[in-house]
Amino acid sequence: MASVDPSAFQPILLSLPSFSPSLAVEVIPYGLTLHRILVNGDGKSHDLLIGPEETTEHGENRRFLNTIVGRYSNRIPTGDFKLEKNGITSQLHVDGNQDAEVQLHGGHDGFDKRVFTVVDPSDTSAYSLFSEAEKQQIIQLMPAAAIFKLTSPDNDEGYPGQLDLEVLVALVQPGSAPKSKIEGEYQLGSVIVVYRSKVEGQGGKKTVTPVNLTQHWGFNLDASVASPGLTPDVKSQLLTIKATDTIQLHPNGLATGNYDPTPGTHHEHNEKAIGDKFPDAGYDSFYLFERQPSKVPSSRVPLDSLSTLNVVEPLTQPSTVDEVPVELSSKQSGIRISFETNQPGVQFYTGNGLDDKTGSRKKIHGGSGVAGDGYQPGTGAFLEFHEPLAAWQHPWGQTHGDTLLTSDELYNNYTKLNVYFKRTGN
Repeated sequence: MASVDPSAFQPILLSLPSFSPSLAVEVIPYGLTLHRILVNGDGKSHDLLIGPEETTEHGENRRFLNTIVGRYSNRIPTGDFKLEKNGITSQLHVDGNQDAEVQLHGGHDGFDKRVFTVVDPSDTSAYSLFSEAEKQQIIQLMPAAAIFKLTSPDNDEGYPGQLDLEVLVALVQPGSAPKSKIEGEYQLGSVIVVYRSKVEGQGGKKTVTPVNLTQHWGFNLDASVASPGLTPDVKSQLLTIKATDTIQLHPNGLATGNYDPTPGTHHEHNEKAIGDKFPDAGYDSFYLFERQPSKVPSSRVPLDSLSTLNVVEPLTQPSTVDEVPVELSSKQSGIRISFETNQPGVQFYTGNGLDDKTGSRKKIHGGSGVAGDGYQPGTGAFLEFHEPLAAWQHPWGQTHGDTLLTSDELYNNYTKLNVYFKRTGN
């Protein structure tokens, strides 16, 4: 690893105000990594994210454990491409890092390896991709929040244009009357991640570039109730993905351009145990949601509409069941998490590439915290919300977003993670 200032691994703690915080998040500037999501619903502490014990390990092994992914999530083909949108053109050059034919998660030096600048939201002059109204809403309605900034230069990993990126990470209270569909369950709060970006060509010229960001977070709701030395897999945890299709893939993970319907297959997740019909190679597929909630803000809006944009305030409101395309729950721990997003799909991955001989495992998950005692395949449920892979090349770019951003647009991508708890008697 190249020399990185130790402060890049210093965790920033965001927690909901209370005597014993029911929900807290640790974030580090390196790779905009969510190191821990801590939950306390029964006097016990739970960490919902698998990952290393020490934050510095995120810089030693590139395993995409809870980092941001960019400029482009998932897999795209290598080569040279002419891009065009709304009369604006550019050239994209894609090098491979998975192999000679495939670029994975932004290339050799993706955003997961960059150090973000941290901004206090109260310093409203220090960030510019949120409207003035949204800045005040962040200050007033989000008791724990931080802004993370990054500038990706023109031709970064072959991507055209300078991309300015600002990410809001925040916690919000459940509200006075949090809604739950399960008797005896109560909401502990929500984690919100909002990605904003704009692009500019050389000399201020207009350009167009692919942008498709996500958080590569891996969940295990039972890991913190594990016996010492053992981290359970996620196969008993119940998953719902309201999807009509998955994107058909070549053996190397690139999209073929076709869809595979989910009904009647192992990809039909309707509060189904992950281990039910579990494929031999595990899961690593992109699911297209069956529908989006009404009036969901677009992932790209006119840049000149920024001054009137208001996405933040609705995210602070109590959630409703029909807004939720994905849920994960555990009968053992009593924890349930649900997701709201303006993205059209999710990549579901069961950590098939995890290697227990690489890296460490958190002590709260039964690990020793020492390298060589890592997580085994199947011990994480990664739920990565983004637009379909290589969308500008395929038919779904016409209906689910082409993932191209011009200098006339603002990229606006959000995910809200709601955390619920029910006593189990364990």
